[in-house]
Amino acid sequence: MKADINERRIIINKLINSGINVTPSILEIFLKLDDPVKKIDLVIKEISFFPNFKSHLTNDALLKINDEEIKNMLKRVLIKDYQIKKDEKITNDNILTKNNSTISELGVSKENNLLEPQKKSVIISDTNELSKDQLSQQLSKIKLIESSKSTIKYKPLAKEYDPQYEILKDPTGKLFTNGDYQDFYDLTLDKFNRLKKLMGKRSEIHSSENINKIQRLKNKVEVSVIGLVNEIRRTKNRNFLIFLEDLTGLVNVIVRRDSENPDNLRLAEKILSDQMIYIEGTYNPGEKGKGGIIYCNFLSQIDIPRDYEPNKSPDPLSIALISDTHIGSKEFEKKLWNRFIAFLNGKIGNSVQREQAGRVKYIIINGDLIDGIGIYPKQQNDLIISDIYDQFKVAKNLLSEVPDYIKIFYSSGNHEPVRNALPRPAVPKKYSQDLINIGLTCIGNPSIIQTHNVNTLVFHGDSLLDLNMLIPGLENNKPVNTMIELLKCRHLAPVYGKKTQIAPTNKDWLVIDKIPDIFHTGHIHINGMGYYNNIMLCNSGCFQSQTEFMNSLGIHPTPGILSLIELDSLKGTYLDLKNNI
Repeated sequence: MKADINERRIIINKLINSGINVTPSILEIFLKLDDPVKKIDLVIKEISFFPNFKSHLTNDALLKINDEEIKNMLKRVLIKDYQIKKDEKITNDNILTKNNSTISELGVSKENNLLEPQKKSVIISDTNELSKDQLSQQLSKIKLIESSKSTIKYKPLAKEYDPQYEILKDPTGKLFTNGDYQDFYDLTLDKFNRLKKLMGKRSEIHSSENINKIQRLKNKVEVSVIGLVNEIRRTKNRNFLIFLEDLTGLVNVIVRRDSENPDNLRLAEKILSDQMIYIEGTYNPGEKGKGGIIYCNFLSQIDIPRDYEPNKSPDPLSIALISDTHIGSKEFEKKLWNRFIAFLNGKIGNSVQREQAGRVKYIIINGDLIDGIGIYPKQQNDLIISDIYDQFKVAKNLLSEVPDYIKIFYSSGNHEPVRNALPRPAVPKKYSQDLINIGLTCIGNPSIIQTHNVNTLVFHGDSLLDLNMLIPGLENNKPVNTMIELLKCRHLAPVYGKKTQIAPTNKDWLVIDKIPDIFHTGHIHINGMGYYNNIMLCNSGCFQSQTEFMNSLGIHPTPGILSLIELDSLKGTYLDLKNNI
């Protein structure tokens, strides 16, 4: 059904507003389609993914649209409008039409060498002189050329760019501890000083006083203080009582449930032990030797500045974020992994997905590449490869199929043969040498990787489960919300003494000193993606189906959902390897 005048006007306006130029002949193709307004929306959406699109919509570009009706209409128009002289051959160099048009104008890409495997020239006669059977034969030849998928060359954009990366933070080789009292004290002191320095950068933070000086005050007075939360609990009156300490002492803080500032209560509900906070309030001195109390008027965390401007790449490249493949486990999803490899090599997917694959320049594996040995009770029942060295050999073979222009980083998780306590060093060379030999860069956890100007904070995510149990409203199946709380604390494991093990090193590697552009976690096997104050947040899911141990924790994994981040825009995309490719 042809479009009416109103539809024509709508289509033209949509093209103009999208900055797309078309010739009258191209416009006529759209007008002859069923539901042309809907089709033009599809076209605009798809061509926005085309690399190097120069605003002019050609026949060649139309043939890349993933819509059979558009392709068929274009072929019909081409056969009707381009009458090629009898006995003139179509070659890879040139195709002569009555308008001296080239092969690209017929919608057949010269670069793709579609004709080369045919080894025969295809001759299209003047369609006015063809019988019905002859025309059918000519159309079948064109269809053969255009649908010969095995001969389409995959030209990934990322292959044209040299890798540009730098490891900005990596604890490997810098972790020294004896486990004595001094080590624990040094860790706490370093954490306090680093977090206080970050808190002091907040523009609204007034000059704070140390607790010892406040407690010497004899009169009721307004004060401000920065400290670590020693303990927080609810009183009988449902107020919050916070025991706050700094390097000079400890003071009690009351956050009233009838506070005039409701944000104080909402924030107090999420406050964690060992977290740094800022308090403004009224100090009431104690009577008869009792300690004084600060009645809170304003409560604040360190947080991320709302106006943070992330770094972006000048190059149109992407990074693929994965974790928790668990190679060696019976539940390792090898079929989904094979589809991931096929995607990266341009062997599956539509035109948009192949373009996405072609932009992938980096892969970050955020821990638990292999399933390991003896990690959780009765793990041996879940293993198909029970030797740690064999697990790494299989991992090497699987990763060898990644295109060689893609740089891979591998960070250690809690299933790797390294210490379980954070921070973790990179996997030792005795296990990882085969991976290093094929070009992988092994790093510790947490680490920061800079790729084409973009900084990615890589943290396996051990503390996510702790926060989900401690803070009301957080859930395993919504990892982004938990990641936001870590950023607000500016610490990757703010609570000490829970399930997350933290080694007493003289430097606290878990403080988030440098604000990342991308924050990447794993561990809980559930995909999540979002933004917080312009930072891209991604929990990269897994390649392992549910084990009995995960079931006991109430974790329902989402295997085979690939996370892709565009480095030039920080836009994230999910790609479901099970269903959508």
